[in-house]
Amino acid sequence: MKRLIVFIISIFLFGVVISGCTTSSTTSKSPNYGTSSTANPYAKSSASNNSISYPNVESSSSVTLSPEELQRLISTVKKEIHFKFNSAKIEPIDEYGIDENPNSILDSIAEIMKNNSSIKLRIEGNCDERGTEEYNLALGQRRALVAKRYLVNIHNIEPSRIDTLSYGESQPIDPEHNEIAWAKNRRDHFVFVR
Repeated sequence: MKRLIVFIISIFLFGVVISGCTTSSTTSKSPNYGTSSTANPYAKSSASNNSISYPNVESSSSVTLSPEELQRLISTVKKEIHFKFNSAKIEPIDEYGIDENPNSILDSIAEIMKNNSSIKLRIEGNCDERGTEEYNLALGQRRALVAKRYLVNIHNIEPSRIDTLSYGESQPIDPEHNEIAWAKNRRDHFVFVR
């Protein structure tokens, strides 16, 4: 298993080095979704997202894995990121028993998608029970969209490969009514689809 992961990472790094040698020296600054800037990470840019052309980087470094190898790789990745109360910002969390860096989780998900172009992703946004049903549905959608934008803008994953869905407060993983349960329920859940 370790040898497979090392092999996949080696192939990916080789592809990055090769593609890095052929790109122009002009770089553009990507938005940083993991910082505490005051910018709204899910606000529409002045240019319409539909008019943006995303480079197809993933096809040059795509590695086709057998279904068994792919399933093993997917099983090693954490499939949830969590959010702070009333937030749709991707940022590290260390509270109520949750200690995670969502950027690294999203980076791992992107690696799987880059290494197998047949994989699609569904991002399910969830909230805790506080707030109205309408508000929580909207917040869950913003949470799913901010993760999608991270994968598209930072890792150049094709937007058509990612669907978003909001469950609002209707799919709690912890039914208790306290801070620890609410923290667990404020999350994006990732489902890989073939």
